[in-house]
Amino acid sequence: QVLATRDLTQNQCLIVSDGQGKVFLVNAKICHEHFVQGKSGPAVTADNSTLDDQGNVIASARMIGRAMIQWMKGRARTVELSDATIKFYQQQKLPKMTQFQIFSKAKGNEMYMKIYTELIRLGFLERQQFPHVLWGECYAHVNSLIARNGYRLELEGEFNSEAVERWKEGKYAEQLSRSRVSVWRDFRWHQKVLDASFEMRYFVPHTDLTHGLHSHQAARDGGPEHRSRQHLGFLRQQGAEETAINISSRGTFRTRAPGFENAAPGLTIQLGGSESPSSRERLLRQSAYATSKEQTQKTIQLIRTRGGAGTYVETELPEDQQDPLLNQTLFGKLTVTETVLHIYALAKPAWRLLVTAFLLNCLATMLYIFVIHHFLGMLWLLVAAAVSMAGCVIFLNAANQIVLHALTSMFLALLNMQVDAFGSRMFSEIWGRLTGDTKSLQSVLQACNDLTIEILTFAGCVIAVLGISATGGPCDSKPVLHALFAGISSSALMAAMSLLAGLALRQRSRSSRSMIGFLYYNMFSTLSRYFEIKSMPELWAGSHAAFQESQRATLEERKKLSIVEQLAHTFLRYTELACTTLVLSTLLQSVTSPGCGRQYAVQGVAMSMALASMRRACESILHLSSSMGSLERLFLLGRSLLRVATARFDGLNTLGMGVTLEIPQQFTYCVGSPQFGPFACVPALAPVTQGQLNTVSMPRGSGATTLAKILLRMTIAAARVKLNGVHIEQYEQEMLSFKIHILDHTPFPSSTATSAGQGQSLADYVQIGGLADEGASLVQCLEQAGVWDQVGKIPNGIESTDWALNMSKPQSYLIQLAQAIFRVSLGAVRILVVIDPLRDCSAVEEETFREKWKAALRPLLTKVLVLLIDQSGDVKKWSS
Repeated sequence: QVLATRDLTQNQCLIVSDGQGKVFLVNAKICHEHFVQGKSGPAVTADNSTLDDQGNVIASARMIGRAMIQWMKGRARTVELSDATIKFYQQQKLPKMTQFQIFSKAKGNEMYMKIYTELIRLGFLERQQFPHVLWGECYAHVNSLIARNGYRLELEGEFNSEAVERWKEGKYAEQLSRSRVSVWRDFRWHQKVLDASFEMRYFVPHTDLTHGLHSHQAARDGGPEHRSRQHLGFLRQQGAEETAINISSRGTFRTRAPGFENAAPGLTIQLGGSESPSSRERLLRQSAYATSKEQTQKTIQLIRTRGGAGTYVETELPEDQQDPLLNQTLFGKLTVTETVLHIYALAKPAWRLLVTAFLLNCLATMLYIFVIHHFLGMLWLLVAAAVSMAGCVIFLNAANQIVLHALTSMFLALLNMQVDAFGSRMFSEIWGRLTGDTKSLQSVLQACNDLTIEILTFAGCVIAVLGISATGGPCDSKPVLHALFAGISSSALMAAMSLLAGLALRQRSRSSRSMIGFLYYNMFSTLSRYFEIKSMPELWAGSHAAFQESQRATLEERKKLSIVEQLAHTFLRYTELACTTLVLSTLLQSVTSPGCGRQYAVQGVAMSMALASMRRACESILHLSSSMGSLERLFLLGRSLLRVATARFDGLNTLGMGVTLEIPQQFTYCVGSPQFGPFACVPALAPVTQGQLNTVSMPRGSGATTLAKILLRMTIAAARVKLNGVHIEQYEQEMLSFKIHILDHTPFPSSTATSAGQGQSLADYVQIGGLADEGASLVQCLEQAGVWDQVGKIPNGIESTDWALNMSKPQSYLIQLAQAIFRVSLGAVRILVVIDPLRDCSAVEEETFREKWKAALRPLLTKVLVLLIDQSGDVKKWSS
């Protein structure tokens, strides 16, 4: 089997497989040279080339653009073009679409000017007085092409935006609409007009390794089908008949009945598999499922009965150790007084806006009363509505300010935590609170505002009824007083029932939010151990049971919360309806004259509005009670984070001109149990300064990472380490974080990332995001670290976000060194600590990587103090 493809340097290559399953990559000699030299040469094929007026084969503009993008992004050092191609595009210039293709991939002004200057040098563009005008022209050109289809690029759009993707789909459909004969005719025409000198036959040498390939090639025409294709056909046949889950042609899931238990919609993936019902594998899977289900149910029962799910319960702990977060329960309770005080503390930063909104609502209520008393005309109702709307807008601004202040303060408290206090179980809780509780907190503030407005409206309506009754003249006031008494009594009943229901909702809300927190923890635990769960059926079954039970309990608690809330809402609605009917019937039966009828009508409307306002106020109380669980968890988390926070600005904040690091004598530091350890053993270090490569030997596991944490003051070892003659704990932590850079191996302490820079592109990781213009260039940092060539060989190059997985661990560690070089170029770092640079190197690679590290660190010796902690071999080899 032969597959023709193209490599990253745009050269053609072949992937050939023989009859024994071996796979060979065959490429031309020029391809190998391009790999070594770092060139990008557009491939010369029928699809990627065209002819000029003299019949010379030249690269198409699209391939020129792709090659220039490779060069612009640093994946190739040069672009190799034929003389005919250069001459043609010097005369004709690059098309606007190709220019858009190139410039749309340029990130930042530096990259844009880099590619613009290169194209001007090649003569492919006309020099512009204002270079960035070209981008506008290309942008307008592409919009003119896609406008015929009704689409338009956004101002900041790229070539892969939705509009252009649809346009490209249309062009592709237009191409497919041509018959296969015409496509084949065009291919034959290109094959005839191409110069035969561009063809190159591939010769595979006859060796023991390639014997199977030659044998398979010789018998390919009359021989049997390739075994890989036979195996693929077998799998497809098995997949249609035997697999547990299949996807039908309509895109729906189909399940196989045999071997599945309890197959039902929504519960398709159940315990069982292809093994027999009495097999050991099935028994293990069922046992793991049942055990995990039982443990999850115990935890759920603890949450329901005690409000917490602690991993241990000790009643003898002192008060400062009974915090729900510190004893790892994460599910606690707050009293009503504490909750009110927390809400007051939240509202304090925006109290001016809240008072302004309250006064505007009061003004709107007064205007409404004046309109009812006929002191103002009906048009003033519009003014009252506008004033009330202004109050709502001001309150929303205050709510946003309060939420931003609360969540930002909690995030800063998180960043100021002690490193050792952050655990994996806290991750899901903090994630849920800081990202999921924004709407809950806003709804609580909105409920408080609605409660205030409705109470003011109720008071205004009652005052209006009493005022009209006092100045009503000959009309009898007894029916009004009876109606008012009925309305106030019903309002009191609604308020009392809403408060009682609020107590039940508060308890249900606490349980519901605790269940959701437990569900967060289960989900994070599953996702963080995804490979382990996928590779062990016992863990797979256990995680399935834990998620199913925690999700069922969460839905059950939400159902109970909704039932209580719906019952309370139903009672309030029917109470309001009954009282409104009673009030209106009482007033209508008391009408004796048309004047009194108009007066009673106004009072009846006012009473109905008062009852509606009281109902909405009670609903706000219910909503506030149902959100109490979210508030409690938010407040408890904030309080616990502050309890384990450390100060960052509490010491000396300057260093002298020279930097001297010293450990006067060896010491041990407990990183576990004071009785059983483990203990970090840090050796003594004579005073070291910059200008030389300072090395110290520490056995692996003896505490190099602990020493790094002590240097950054994330861990305190009193009077053990001196920096410029001063014990390091006397310096400010913020200053130490700026002045000291640590190169350590993953996983880092208290970090859930499996690799350095996880989720970041390589360029953003090395240049620390938006600081690219402040320090050394990316190419300079990577070349000094000795990994520029390796970066060009990984998919997507410097734009790769999974670069740590596509490089070996020693190479990934050199990427961390490139980041350290960039930080040194920023001018703040004074000390660089490198921990075990040769870890994960094979015996063959050790000397190569040692020389790379020595060459990379040599330019830094005059700028910073470099301390290298060797844990792999002889320290003396670093000094040679």
